[in-house]
Amino acid sequence: MIASPAAPISCRRVEVRFADGHDVLRGVDLDVPAGKTVALVGPSGCGKTTLLRCIAGLQAPTAGAVEPRPESLAAGTMAYVFQEPALLPWLDAVRNVMLPLDLVGRGTPAEQRAAAEQWLGEVGFGRADLAKHPGELSGGMKMRVSLARALVTEPAILLLDEPFAALDDLLRTRLTELLLDLHARHPRTMVLVTHNIAEAILVGDEVCVMDGGRIGGRVAVDLPGPRHDRSRGDAAFARLYGAVSDALGEAAR
Repeated sequence: MIASPAAPISCRRVEVRFADGHDVLRGVDLDVPAGKTVALVGPSGCGKTTLLRCIAGLQAPTAGAVEPRPESLAAGTMAYVFQEPALLPWLDAVRNVMLPLDLVGRGTPAEQRAAAEQWLGEVGFGRADLAKHPGELSGGMKMRVSLARALVTEPAILLLDEPFAALDDLLRTRLTELLLDLHARHPRTMVLVTHNIAEAILVGDEVCVMDGGRIGGRVAVDLPGPRHDRSRGDAAFARLYGAVSDALGEAAR
């Protein structure tokens, strides 16, 4: 499969008002350069996931513009990883990962299977696990399948909505490192929604703090690469953690 070149994301004065009159997003501006990652943090209900859904084309803005428009992209160019893996229980791991390729009509069945097996290998699946159904997999393994399913189309843009929130700390750390490794080897534009400050700093090139439907603070992440969990012990990491914590405090006032 041929990877799509990373694409920039641009949001201009994006607003979302629900039918009950509640303003969820209020004039949000956001730029994500091609191949870079922005992490969105903030309290529940601040608009993080709504902004991600607008970028994905799952939520129509009431006002403003998002580029690229999903309908203008080739099928499979944008992928979305939800908090819940949402795997089809009657399909094994390989066939769950093959599904996006089948939906966009890319490749022969043999090529689709080869791509699915390749990406399951990329996320740490062994040969003995390929034929397992979701009911036979742990929570961490299910999320690995979800990541492989999102990446099998070689998307230019990857959107992640708190993908590791339901996992314990050890699994979360391992999968965050996996995501960092995958991004280092297969760069693409990413937007990550998370409540976890440390995760936001490790993954993001910029952390945007949201509250009340607006971006209230931005922290550029200048950690040296390659990043890994041991980066948490660096003085630079502590400084950034403090800066994001301060921005969250300011946004909440």
